Amino acid sequence: MFDFDISDKLRKKLKKLGKRDKVLARIFYKKLNEVIEKNKISINTYKNLKSPQNEYKRIHLTDNFILIFNVNIDTNYILFIDILHWDNAYKK
Repeated sequence: MFDFDISDKLRKKLKKLGKRDKVLARIFYKKLNEVIEKNKISINTYKNLKSPQNEYKRIHLTDNFILIFNVNIDTNYILFIDILHWDNAYKK
């Protein structure tokens, strides 16, 4: 199990999301629990973004939205960065 934190940018989005789209907010918290329950080996099942953002991993929340996060295996720590529409997530 990993320790985790949520970026300030994502915290702001989650406040708005909780009011506007409760279903997506619920999906986010479900996926967050899924990710932090992984171990050091199984965390690699999540795909990395393409270069130059390849230090970040991604998981689909819905067909349109992606959760971006960063994993530091050495310190057993995950930082959840942002929720983005898939059109914006893959822009370089």
